[in-house]
Amino acid sequence: MNSYIAGLHLSHAQGVESIVATSTVAMMIMFARDGSRNMKNAHKEGGEIKSLPTTFIGRFVTPLHALAVTVVPVTYLAGVLSNRMVQPAWYARTAFDVGDLSVGALAWIRTGAAAVAWIGGVWLQRACLRALGKQFHFIGTRDKAQVVSTGPYRIVRHPLYSAVLGQLAVLSIAYWSWIPLVSLGITLGAFAVKIPIEESLIDNDLAMGTAYAEYKKKVPYRLIPYVW
Repeated sequence: MNSYIAGLHLSHAQGVESIVATSTVAMMIMFARDGSRNMKNAHKEGGEIKSLPTTFIGRFVTPLHALAVTVVPVTYLAGVLSNRMVQPAWYARTAFDVGDLSVGALAWIRTGAAAVAWIGGVWLQRACLRALGKQFHFIGTRDKAQVVSTGPYRIVRHPLYSAVLGQLAVLSIAYWSWIPLVSLGITLGAFAVKIPIEESLIDNDLAMGTAYAEYKKKVPYRLIPYVW
C-alpha cells in the first residue's frame, strides 16, 4: 500500500513513520518553547532560586531523568530520519509482538497514540505551567515563594512528573517499542528520589513550609491519584 503526504510518494510503512515522526518533532518544539518561555517569566516575576539541593544525588537526579526522557524521541527520530522514514533493523528489534493485529489496525493505533502524546502532552504541560506561573523551576524554591494548589495541582502534587510518565507510556505505543518503557522505569526511579528532596526544600522554607504542610494534607498523592 502506498500513500501521499505533502506530494511525496510513500509506502505504507513510510507513511506511518512520517506521521509519528512529524508529531514527535512538533511535540519537542512546543515543549522546549513553552518551557523556555515560562522559565524566563518565572525568573522575572518569581525572583532567583534561593534554595537548591546540596547533595550529589539531589543535583544529579534532575539531569538524569531529563536525559532518560530526551533519549526516547531523539533515538526514534535518529533511526527513522536516517533510514528514509522506516524504522531501521536495530530499532525494529525493540518492537512489540503485533500478534493478530492487522497492518491497518496497528497504523491507526500508533497514529492515535502519537496524537495523544503530542496534543494531550502539550495541553497538560501548559495547564501545569499556567498553574505554576512564577514558581516554575526544575527543583528549588524562589525568592517569592508561594504554594501552588490550582489546576492539576489540585489532584496530585507533581502533575508535571505524572505527565512525563504518562507520555512515555503513550510513546511506547506510538513508536511500538519497549525503549520508552525502559526510560519510564528510570524516570520513575529518579522521581522517587527527587520528590522527597524537592518537598523537603519546600517544607524547610520559612515563607511557605506551613502552607505546604496543609497542602499535602489536602492533596496526599504525589504522582498517581489513590496510588502514590
